[in-house]
Amino acid sequence: MSRKRYLLSLVLIIGILCAIWSAPAQAQGGALSDLLRQAPDNDAARRIVWFSSLGALKRALNIQVKSREALDRMPMMRRATYLSEVGRLVYFSEQSGLARAPEWLATFGINSFAIERELVVGEAPDQVAILEGAFDANSIGGALQSLGYQAQAINGTPIFALGDDNRAPAGAVGSLAADKMNRIALLPNRLIAAASTASLTAALAPAPSLADNPIYAALANGLEMHNTLICAVLFDGAFAARKLVGNAPSAPSGLPAYQAGAIGYSRSGKARILTIALAYADPGAAERAAKVLIERLGSYISPNQPERPLFANWEFSVEVAQVGGVTLLKASANMPKDSDVAWVALVQARDLGFLRPQ
Repeated sequence: MSRKRYLLSLVLIIGILCAIWSAPAQAQGGALSDLLRQAPDNDAARRIVWFSSLGALKRALNIQVKSREALDRMPMMRRATYLSEVGRLVYFSEQSGLARAPEWLATFGINSFAIERELVVGEAPDQVAILEGAFDANSIGGALQSLGYQAQAINGTPIFALGDDNRAPAGAVGSLAADKMNRIALLPNRLIAAASTASLTAALAPAPSLADNPIYAALANGLEMHNTLICAVLFDGAFAARKLVGNAPSAPSGLPAYQAGAIGYSRSGKARILTIALAYADPGAAERAAKVLIERLGSYISPNQPERPLFANWEFSVEVAQVGGVTLLKASANMPKDSDVAWVALVQARDLGFLRPQ
């Protein structure tokens, strides 16, 4: 009887594990997965999603940067290391104000260096930025009111509004932020900014959210599976084909079209890891894509840097795995110490020819 009970228990355990492995992906516990719960799952949001955590970068580098003055006082080598990552390997949004931090603080009362992590979904005019950090809500609220923002409410949530939808206000706000700060929801340790009431409304009640989308949840889980994810971009496959792969041909051809993709930057000690993930409905297509992607990465020459293959001497490892019922192809590599590949700039410059679908 004990042997029968053992076999029955084993069958039950296998059944439970199979159910878990085949269940649709849902975002789990990482910072990216957590923020995806705040983003609406709609066509505009799915096109492109940027995630970054400057807080995670600072912890990885074992530094504290709470103000521009603190950055200026930092020892030269540590400051150089931090600045070499920000903007090149770690994205920051226009809504964060980091590029003009002193003016941003003086105008909006927002300390850009207090932002721990952010998620920016979609493109203008539908873009929404979700910023999380140790914000001084009283200072921000007072600054917004002095700028002429009006207190309003969206389904019971207080917001600040200035000017018309998708139009840059006159004065300091328009010259500094265009229309990206027209609508602001100031929540505990979170600020949500959008150019229109409709975009902000969707972000305040994201049902369903991108965390409920099995493909985007699988991409997030795949990137967060190992090491500390510091920055990532997720994108719809059709959007990538139209907007991100550029015009220059990339050989060899034949990369099967993918449902969605992602690029993630992580750190593990001193190692800097770049991961490319592509989601496929057909496992066979993912297996075929694996070989093509590795060949493309090894030979890709950027039209903006034609002097050499962009990823020369990188050693990519590749795997195809099921993540919550979604087939993910992942190619990862430790960045060489002397690498000058600024992957954030590649995305922003539409220089992802190695991801061109057939």
